[in-house]
Amino acid sequence: MKIEKGRISSTQLMFLIIGLLEGSTLTAASIGEVTKKSTWLVLLLSLGISLPLILVCTSLSEKFPCKNLIEINDVIYGRYFGKIMSILYIFYFWLIILANLRLVADFFSIYLFPETHISVFIILITTLCLYTIRKGIEVIVNTGFVLTVLTIIIGVFISVVTVGEINLSNFLPLFQINLKDFVQGINLMVAIPFGDTVVFLMFYPYVNEIKQVKKSALWGLILGGMYFLSVGFRNLAILGELAFIHGFPSYQIAALINIGEFISRMEALIAVIMLFNLFLKICIFYYATTLSAAQFLKLRSYKPLVSLIGIITIVFSLSVVSSPEKESYILANIYPIYAIPFVVLFPIISLTIAYIKEQG
Repeated sequence: MKIEKGRISSTQLMFLIIGLLEGSTLTAASIGEVTKKSTWLVLLLSLGISLPLILVCTSLSEKFPCKNLIEINDVIYGRYFGKIMSILYIFYFWLIILANLRLVADFFSIYLFPETHISVFIILITTLCLYTIRKGIEVIVNTGFVLTVLTIIIGVFISVVTVGEINLSNFLPLFQINLKDFVQGINLMVAIPFGDTVVFLMFYPYVNEIKQVKKSALWGLILGGMYFLSVGFRNLAILGELAFIHGFPSYQIAALINIGEFISRMEALIAVIMLFNLFLKICIFYYATTLSAAQFLKLRSYKPLVSLIGIITIVFSLSVVSSPEKESYILANIYPIYAIPFVVLFPIISLTIAYIKEQG
């Protein structure tokens, strides 16, 4: 039974993947805390590792056309163990909503409106996402296309007007990173942002040109990865080691912009772009969570769950993580260990079992 009736194009899928990766650039500071001046190298290698992983997911989707992740789990693992796998993925998707909602709320309460309680931002953002999700997948991808293109334009503009601040000596010395931090950085980057693309197993069945899914997903990952790399490169080149201290280095770079008396201190613009980016990422995982939960419960529509999941998310986002420092520690040290099975091990195991069943 198909709960979602909407359809999207392969081009929209590609831009949605790029938009998801744009929404993860705020995690660059947490990655930089571990990898320091070798962040660019870790990013490149992690992108290379992630390309085969997205091929695993698209190959899985090709083997089960018109089926989303929850339906695929039932086919591959059977009625009971498939339900266990689906519950684990539903919780995984929801946890990412929780983390990113708290991240964007912390940013606004710390940098822009310190007098306002964080609950105000969490409720407002959740309400906006809730409204968008209820409109369906087509509204999500159309919104994603606009926000993704706008982010690229603003990102290019910021990079151009700050090119005079670049100091290439900030990259020296090269390759000075120990093995432990290098491996931790790779794990973190594979988990976030590149591993987040596993969520699109909930989107692939609704692409019109099903044969173009693999190509669009690959290009989305490559272009989004290049954007992520360019942001990290710019932040390090301009701020140096300060990029690892600031929780939001792109916001700090915007404060350096000064073009005559006309354009200066563009923090507000960057704040809006950050809001757009995280709004889109939250919407993607919010939709995946509600759709997968409805599929699991065999409902006719996911919309009755949208408000319920929103309320649960608001409550937990206010109580689970007590401070940005604690959230940053969890992100850098605990989350990669938790996420790797969902983005690496489970998809590979699922595809392997699918091949074995096909041959049998």
